[in-house]
This record gives sequence, C-alpha cells and structure tokens, in this order.
Amino acid sequence: MASDVLPLDIQELQTRLAQSEKERELLKCRDADTARRLRSIAEGKSVSFFWDEVLKDCKAILPDAYVTLLMRAEGQEWALMRHDDINTQLLTPNSSAVKLPASLNTFSQSPSCPIRQESNIQHASDWAIWHAFLAANNFTDAVMLNINEPHSGAYLMLVLQHEMPPLDDVKHLILKGSVELIEAAALREHTDQLLLEKGHFDPQTDLLRAFSFKQSFSMVLKDSRRHFMRVALISLKLRGTLTSHDDAQLKDIAGKIQTAVRDNDLVAYYGDGEFVMGVCIRNMQDAEVVASKLIKAISAPGSESNRLTKDGIRIGIAYYPEHSSLDDLHRAAEYAANSVPDVFGYRIEFHGAIYTTSSEFYTF
Repeated sequence: MASDVLPLDIQELQTRLAQSEKERELLKCRDADTARRLRSIAEGKSVSFFWDEVLKDCKAILPDAYVTLLMRAEGQEWALMRHDDINTQLLTPNSSAVKLPASLNTFSQSPSCPIRQESNIQHASDWAIWHAFLAANNFTDAVMLNINEPHSGAYLMLVLQHEMPPLDDVKHLILKGSVELIEAAALREHTDQLLLEKGHFDPQTDLLRAFSFKQSFSMVLKDSRRHFMRVALISLKLRGTLTSHDDAQLKDIAGKIQTAVRDNDLVAYYGDGEFVMGVCIRNMQDAEVVASKLIKAISAPGSESNRLTKDGIRIGIAYYPEHSSLDDLHRAAEYAANSVPDVFGYRIEFHGAIYTTSSEFYTF
C-alpha cells in the first residue's frame, strides 16, 4: 500500500518544488527591480509611470486577470487613472466619472482594510450597477486594494477575473508591493508640487518671489504688446528699518497690499522692504488710483501697531510701453520711489523726469 502511495507523494512534492522555484524566481526578479524603482521614485517619475510596473507585476502572478486603477476626483466621484477598451465601459454617460457599486464604495471608505477578495460578484446585489459590465467581460471575482496617500488623495486598485482562486501569500506580497509603489509615487508627486509652489512664494509674505514675478510679468508684457495695452509697474518701499523678527509685520503689509489691488494683478516681495506690483491699466491715472489705495490701506487707523509702516512708505510708478522691459521698468519705479519727499506718498517716472501726477505730463 505504501509503495502505491509513494509515487503520488513524489509527484506532489515535485509539483510543489516547481511552484516554489517559480515563486523564488518571481521574488528574485522583484528584488532586482526594487533598486531601479527606488531610483525612479527619487527621479520623480509619475504614478502613471509606475502603473505600467504594477501591470507587469500583476501579469506575472495573475496572467488571466484584468487590472485597473481608479482615483478619487472632486468630491466623492471617482475617475479612471488610464482609459482602455474595458474600463471605459464603466464611465457614466456624458461624464468622466465612474460610479462605484455598493461593495466597492464601502471598501473605499475603509482605509484600514487594505485588501479584500470577493467571489460571484456577477450575482451579488451590492455589485448590481456593474452587473452588465461584469457579464459583458465574463468577470466573476474581484480583488480590491485601497491605496491611500493622505496628502494627494485616494486610489482604488481593482483586479477582476473569471473564477479567481484564493490569493496565496506570494500573490498577497506582490499586490501589497504594488500598493506601496503607487503610494510612494503619489507622495513624491505631492512633495514635488509642494516644493514647486513654495519655490514660487516668499515665506515671509506669501507673495511671489522676485524670479517668479519676472516669469509671470514677462507673460503680461507679451500680452500687452499683442493687444496694445498699458502696464504700470509699482514699487512700494518701506521707510522703516527691517530686522530678522519682522515676519508678522511683513505679512500684515502684504495682506493690506492685496486688498488694494485686483486678484489678477501681480504682487511680489523683492526683499529689503520692497514690494513690487504689475498692474494692467487702461490709462495712466489708473496707476495713481492704485497708489492712493495702497497708501490708504497701509496708513489706515490702527496701522500704528505695525512698526514697519510707522515711518511711512514711498511708492514709485513707471509705465509700459515707455519702458519695454521689466528691468527698465523696475529701475524707473525705484527712481520714482526714492524721489518721494513725503512720509506717505508716490511719484511717477515718465521719460526720465519725476512727476507728482500724470496730469503734469503734457502741460505746456
């Protein structure tokens, strides 16, 4: 009896050994890919780039499965990370949104549950709104994976197949690695975005930095040339002496400046107590209106508590097209600001001369 059983045992052992060898090779390849993927994350590759890596990994462990990735859009809506002939069947008519079945929606709201496998979903009532899609593609089973990156939002990875066997430890490990890869890429994307935004804004005032202002103002000048529009560059200089502890005072001044200009006007902090504004105008007097608003906002009752404005401000105005570059405009506006004799006041540079008001330009 034992001799009859032995060949079967050997055959089973050989099958398990072959499976183990296959799994070992799979894990060996995964480990070899890890260093390359870490470099790719360090280089700032996108979530979309790593999704191709995830699809390759899933193909190795579940060759008959279909895999797709959903990302949370505005509000509670979900959207496809990448479109193909299968997942586009899920789109709501005349919309780019995907409506989740009840089971998947409940799972998406349980970030503490990273993975779940369900069978016979083509008959399950809580998958009802996808029954036609599941039947059309002969999907009966699903593996759902929550991918939660707290800063950049949530993703849902969905693996669909006809009669999928229960996941073993190796498949769990590969899918868990896929989730972690997408999470890491999403975190890197969010960090890059933060660095980009912070790089454009001055931390003391939350206004544009000088180099960001220059980039944006060059577009303003380009549009002004195309549409024959006027632009005023305004330089506002504080008379008070700055110290290393004036962040709150500078932020207070920045807030008051923003109340005096329009939302689409450019405002920057150039450092050393100088604020610079780029303002599109219809006529020259418009810039004087802005200068008067700035003085009113900064010298309003109660502003005495700000040490930096107690000694006053001086404002200089220069115009495009009288000056055709930002450097020339800034030099002219600084010249005008430095010519202000009043505690609170403005002056205008026009063709090399300093004026109190634009009405003086053409007096004979």
